Amino acid sequence: MDKIYFVEDIQPDRMTYAGELSEFDHDVASVSGSMFLELMDNNTVKGVEKRVHKRFQVNNDAFALIRPAAAEKIRVSDRSMAEIACSVYRSKPVRFGKIDNISMGGLSFCYISGEERSNQSLVLDILVAESGFYLENLTFKNISDFEMDDEFVINSFKMRLNRVQFEGLGPAAIMKLKYFVEIYRVSRV
Repeated sequence: MDKIYFVEDIQPDRMTYAGELSEFDHDVASVSGSMFLELMDNNTVKGVEKRVHKRFQVNNDAFALIRPAAAEKIRVSDRSMAEIACSVYRSKPVRFGKIDNISMGGLSFCYISGEERSNQSLVLDILVAESGFYLENLTFKNISDFEMDDEFVINSFKMRLNRVQFEGLGPAAIMKLKYFVEIYRVSRV
């Protein structure tokens, strides 16, 4: 006897269907949505995307910088690449690395791990030095930070992937973030 499963969220009138399906030698059962996904073939069913915003890969020249909020402001306008690099260094970044992907809700970036202890409140900046784009003082919370596989090791330096979620962005920051995603995205993740 074959068994037919109804997901609890969309369960029909079991009595109606039980009567109709009994003619075909079927048993009717109810399962929760999570159990339903387990019953199906794992190779053909993908989990439901939980993110609210679409994610995009970005231009290779886009960097994320986590620094103390009280650190010296980075100057980008009308500066050479060397001056921008010095300004980033003077800001005493806790983490600095290439952005992997971004959405209106957060981003992930790769960085080389090192000594990074800070008791100060931290902010996140987005920087594209070539074009002079700089979005500063974004508040965020860390979602995950983990060491990447050995294939990403560079001269014995360990690479890490940091995922952050934006929090409490003001209207001006949201507009500039939308501009960044539109201009610097390469493809959808």
